[in-house]
Amino acid sequence: MILYALILRSRDILPLTSTTNYQCTNGESAIDLKLINKIVKNVLKKTDMPKNKCFLRTNDKTYYFLPCLNIICMAMCIPSYPQVLAYSFLEELAGEFTKKYDRFKVEQALRPYNLIEFDTTIHPIQQMYNKPQQLTSRINLAEITRDITLDPPQEVFIVEENSKNNIHTPQVIPPTVRVGPLPTLEPLSFIDKTSLIFTIFLIIHSIVIVMDSWRSWTTEEDDSLDTGWLHFCSILFRLAQMYVLTHKQMYRWKKGWALFLVLLGIDWILYFSDDLWQVILVYVITTLTHTCILRRKIAIKLPQYQI
Repeated sequence: MILYALILRSRDILPLTSTTNYQCTNGESAIDLKLINKIVKNVLKKTDMPKNKCFLRTNDKTYYFLPCLNIICMAMCIPSYPQVLAYSFLEELAGEFTKKYDRFKVEQALRPYNLIEFDTTIHPIQQMYNKPQQLTSRINLAEITRDITLDPPQEVFIVEENSKNNIHTPQVIPPTVRVGPLPTLEPLSFIDKTSLIFTIFLIIHSIVIVMDSWRSWTTEEDDSLDTGWLHFCSILFRLAQMYVLTHKQMYRWKKGWALFLVLLGIDWILYFSDDLWQVILVYVITTLTHTCILRRKIAIKLPQYQI
């Protein structure tokens, strides 16, 4: 469940409004406001100002942060509360706040909690998100989950350090780990598999030529070894092109373009004296594999949430 919500002005972290109902259903105090304020200030001041979603896990709470225009919305939830619902709550909260208060009104605030009357809007939204069965017709989980998958929130961490007065104060480690579902590539299409088969045929053809050139070089002196080394290089680059096509990795497009340009040069040197149809065939296969690398994107697999 969502225990506490807070809206701050982004330029100076001034709290504008927050939840005023601090009691759990069992009547016990749910939060420590001083601790929350200290944690929020450390997250938003001790690290670079977040330009997108981030969150912080502690032993018994999870804090979600969502920057929006000139404000930052925060929700404190129990650890088991779904992340997608927490960010859906923050997005709805930010939307209602920006509709009610324009930029001038926010910048005009001079003291903390100057817009505390907005709690009358926070409370019913918080109550609804604490009863997820009421949200089936209100939110689009697939769209929110897709946003989180494509741009996962950053996680920040807190460690305890002793100050000069021997008081434990939370210090925030800047966000270094991006979380969320591990990205994978879309399944290989028919065209992708076809390009791989053609590339394998070219590799086999080059292997045969390398073996022939090696036998010729060991029996007589000629320049067949030079061509053999070029075919050997083309084998390596085509294997690398196949690897880039089939595996998720950083800078796929840059690697794909680099391999494509190198292979074009090698193919031109190797096949420019052959028949025109053979030159065209090799170039078509190389270009087809490169096109498949560019068109194959990250797969979006949405988890099924039962609400």
